[in-house]
Amino acid sequence: MRESIGMAWLMIIVMTFITLFSGYLAFSINYSKSFRVKDGIIERIHKYNGFVNEAGKNTLSDIDDFLNQIGYSARGNCYDLCTEEIGDSDQKFAGIRGTEVAIGEATRGNTYNYCIIRVRSQRLGLAQNSTSYYKVIVFFSLQIGQISLFSKFHTTGETQALTFANDSIFHD
Repeated sequence: MRESIGMAWLMIIVMTFITLFSGYLAFSINYSKSFRVKDGIIERIHKYNGFVNEAGKNTLSDIDDFLNQIGYSARGNCYDLCTEEIGDSDQKFAGIRGTEVAIGEATRGNTYNYCIIRVRSQRLGLAQNSTSYYKVIVFFSLQIGQISLFSKFHTTGETQALTFANDSIFHD
């Protein structure tokens, strides 16, 4: 009887360590995937010098194709994160799901694949607001197979300064 109780405790300890290790492994894999997604989005913004939505040049469809290709499906709420990042300034932000774009207040109750904030800056000798950069927020969750356990995690990145960025989303 004593050996069976000892074996039960040993099995509980082994199962606990296996669960913790699997959770850590799932978290680190999804975390690295979110960095790959963020870098891919930033790369495409640089490629088109902003969000160009002209014939033959469509940043959003290129990003959407990239996300479908790598199987990215995580979603999160842009409103809280973006208002935290922006603070009290008058910058705009967008929540993007596929090629669907919602600017500012429209993202309050919805979930999106990623968020974009355009930050305008001035450079001496150039027109006002001639340079800007984009902040990209990408979501990820602790996911084991098809089971998503937690989805409150995000990764943030920024593009380099773009001079006279082509932009069809944050137009004034």
